[in-house]
Amino acid sequence: MLIGIAGTLGAGKGTVVAYLKEKGFVHYSASGVLREMLRADGLEETRENMTVLADKLRSENPASPQHVLFEKYQTQQPDKAIIESIHSVGEADFLKARGAIILGVDADLEVRYSRIHTRGTSKDNVTFEEFKAIAIHEEEGGGKHNIRAVLDMADYTIMNNGAVAELHEKVVDILTNIEK
Repeated sequence: MLIGIAGTLGAGKGTVVAYLKEKGFVHYSASGVLREMLRADGLEETRENMTVLADKLRSENPASPQHVLFEKYQTQQPDKAIIESIHSVGEADFLKARGAIILGVDADLEVRYSRIHTRGTSKDNVTFEEFKAIAIHEEEGGGKHNIRAVLDMADYTIMNNGAVAELHEKVVDILTNIEK
C-alpha cells in the first residue's frame, strides 16, 4: 500500500505520518530530499529556499521531487509506505498513476498558524500575516504549488481541527476503508 500525503501548512501531515510509521509504514519525505539538496549546495534550510528549489525542480519535471521518492520506494518495495508531501497536481497525478492513494489533511487557518507557531522551528518563526502569505502561495497556485487542487483530487481528506486522538481515529477509519 502506497499513500501520498498532501496537506496545508500546519494541518497535521507530520502527525499523520508519525502515526502511520507507528503502524509499520515506511516514510519517504520530499522535504528530506530538498534539505539534502540544499545542504549539498551549501544553502540554508529555510522554507523560502526549500520553496525556490522545489519550484525549480517542478519546472524541470512536474512530478518532482516525488519521482525521486517513488524510485526509492520501488527499489525498497516495502509493503506499506508514505510519500510526503505532495504540493502539485503533477506530483499527485504521477503517484496516482502508479497506484498510490492520496490522503489530504487540512485545518482552519488560525488552527494551523497556532500549531506552526508553537513548533519552535526556525522555518516556522513567522507572523500570522507572513504565514497567511506562505499558505496562499502553497495552497492556491503560487509558483508550482497548488495544494488546494491536490486536496480536491485526494481519495480521502481529513479535516483536522481537533485533538490528536481524533486525528488518529480518522486515519484508522481511512486505513480500514482502503483495506476493504
